[in-house]
Amino acid sequence: MISITNLILVFLFGSLISYLLTKTNKVLGSIFNFLISSYALFYVWNVNVGKTEKLFNVFGDIESSLKVTYLGKFFAIVSFLVLAFVSFFIIDWIRSNSKNSAAFNAFYLLMAGGSLGVFFANDLITLYIFWEIAVLGSFLIIPMGNKDSKKAAINYAVMSAIGSYMYLFATFSIFNRYGVISFDRVINKLSNESSTSYIWFIILFISSAGIVKSGIFPLHTWLRKAYGSSPDAFTAAFSGQLSKLGSYVLAISFAVFPTMKLFPQFYHGIPTLNYLLIWLGNISIILGTFMAIRQNDMKQLIAYSSIANGGYILIGLASLDSIGFAGGLFHVFNHAIISVMVFLSFALVILRTGTSKIDEMGGLIWRMPMTFVTYLVGIISLAGIPPTSGFISKWMIFNTLVRKGMFITAAIAFIGSVGSFLYVFRPLAGVFLGQLKKKHYNLKEGSFIMLLPMLLMVALTVLLGVYPKPILDLIVSVETELGIKPLEHSGIIIKTPLGSWNTLTVFIMFAVGFIIALVLYLLFPKAKKVELTNQYTGAEFLYNYDLYHYATGFYRFIERLYDKHPSFEKLYEMVSTFFKSMGDFITGLVYKTGPSGYVFWISIIILIIYWVRW
Repeated sequence: MISITNLILVFLFGSLISYLLTKTNKVLGSIFNFLISSYALFYVWNVNVGKTEKLFNVFGDIESSLKVTYLGKFFAIVSFLVLAFVSFFIIDWIRSNSKNSAAFNAFYLLMAGGSLGVFFANDLITLYIFWEIAVLGSFLIIPMGNKDSKKAAINYAVMSAIGSYMYLFATFSIFNRYGVISFDRVINKLSNESSTSYIWFIILFISSAGIVKSGIFPLHTWLRKAYGSSPDAFTAAFSGQLSKLGSYVLAISFAVFPTMKLFPQFYHGIPTLNYLLIWLGNISIILGTFMAIRQNDMKQLIAYSSIANGGYILIGLASLDSIGFAGGLFHVFNHAIISVMVFLSFALVILRTGTSKIDEMGGLIWRMPMTFVTYLVGIISLAGIPPTSGFISKWMIFNTLVRKGMFITAAIAFIGSVGSFLYVFRPLAGVFLGQLKKKHYNLKEGSFIMLLPMLLMVALTVLLGVYPKPILDLIVSVETELGIKPLEHSGIIIKTPLGSWNTLTVFIMFAVGFIIALVLYLLFPKAKKVELTNQYTGAEFLYNYDLYHYATGFYRFIERLYDKHPSFEKLYEMVSTFFKSMGDFITGLVYKTGPSGYVFWISIIILIIYWVRW
């Protein structure tokens, strides 16, 4: 196999080749992206842990280098699984995407190459450089979406910059104080640091980059706009892969930097800083869940769901518990493949209907049954229902919260899970069930190329729900590497102090129940099919078939309970408006000098003269 450095260069220079190929033929460029992404998935699965490569000298003899760790390998496998499947979907989807297809494919590879460098970076500077490359690629793709995408891209760039600069500030501070940047040396220096406040500053500033990218409260506001406005197929990679960069940095902040040793234990063995950040996860679950319930745009609905799921991941990772940390990592994997299933389903629906508004659709199950199945299995896993793999990760996190006596967090996580049943049902009922609108009578299902990666993801989430051993083995390797007690499992049985979970037994129980229901369905008389008008109408004259599909204000009876909720989005918009006004004021004084400008500058000069003479 080639070196990691060369693989990254393949992605970076491959982006130019992809651009030229797509200019020649859209499909050809997309096939090229799929082949490179697939090779990268094969590569990261087989690469040996411990492999180290030097890149360049940063300052004097300080080296920038790459190193394969179990943690980086786990995230790289998840990422390139997502990127390979999404790039396969794009091969056909891009035929209908007339906006900047060549640039889209080029930036897709740029983002992938940057992500690869992030996961295998062996020091703070290298991680930052590749982080910015990945962010740049995604930032340039977002404006290729709908009419609001340019504004969303700016919002994304600003929020990303806040996290990135805080991370960079901490990095420079470490180098200035210790003269080192590699992770192992930084850990050694921090372990001997006498200033507690300095350790707080370093870990908080480094984790801030992960908090922003994961969409954790209070730096979550970019996520709804960016997911809702970016190109539809790309949103699957955005949510499934790019947000996992944030989870990776959070894992580094909690576990690679030994917060268990750096901070005093506050609550049932959880370090103080971790417990503080767990509360950000709690707020993210509540905020993401209740805001998702309100959304009529299906992409924005799942964007808020991603905020809530980022909260679950944060809680699991920050617990540093054998089962909780494993649950957090497993949820990283689950959320990645769920995002691909759900957002690719939406991409296909939007491609066919031209809208993402839930109340403008209905009854699509009759025209797009395979897309419906993909979305259905995706939301079952998202809601944490067995036998899908989504249940296992949530069960592990709940198990930890109960065992540690964190009942408030457990209650919040439970409310979030119940809420997820509500918000995932809204697109199910509004888009796929109910009355098919006349304008959608001639819609067709997606092509084989677009359906194949979606259905493979369906099979994968069910398979890993029954046989999670491949993922659990990777997680055990990560925990062993980080000095966390490894999770006990035997392939299909996960053992905890509160009991065990046998995935095969649960699957058999569900299968038996399904077979019984199928037999009853076949034995008993079928429901009578009638015309739409041949039913009870409450004495109302039926003049529009579409009115039979109830999708507008779906959860209005819940939404009105928190109509006047406080909004950080509005707060940030006020701050943004203030700075824009200040900018306009200064621009008016400097570049568009009018009578008021002359008065201002004369006043300034008089004050300076007076100050000098005085």
